[in-house]
Amino acid sequence: MTKSNIKKYHKLIGYINLILSLLYLIFSRESELTERLFAVLAINVGYHMVYYFFAGIYKGTKRMRSHNDFNNSIGGIMIGMFAIFGFLASIFLTYIFVSEAITYNEYYRLFAICIPFGILLGAYSLWIDVRDEKTSF
Repeated sequence: MTKSNIKKYHKLIGYINLILSLLYLIFSRESELTERLFAVLAINVGYHMVYYFFAGIYKGTKRMRSHNDFNNSIGGIMIGMFAIFGFLASIFLTYIFVSEAITYNEYYRLFAICIPFGILLGAYSLWIDVRDEKTSF
């Protein structure tokens, strides 16, 4: 998968996230309107925030890692480990969201299921950046 495919999937899942959030706003009667509005904002901002956080780590650390070989090698290892952490965190959060929704019969919690996909896409984008850096030498 390439960076352009990841951006395409990010956009697609972002639209799905927006639709799910609006459905939550319309159909959820678990809380008042203001609480639902804040939940919709938190779900949408959370999805994009975690994606751009993971996807932007590589560019944000590039100047620091270019100072010497030690920073480059150790920084590359740390960024790779952080990408792996993102993969694992997305799987763990998906499991937690689904299991708690089923266990407590609170299926409205599944409206936030796109947030782990934001983590997954951001971590995969970071992984591709690290992989491309290793192969460019």
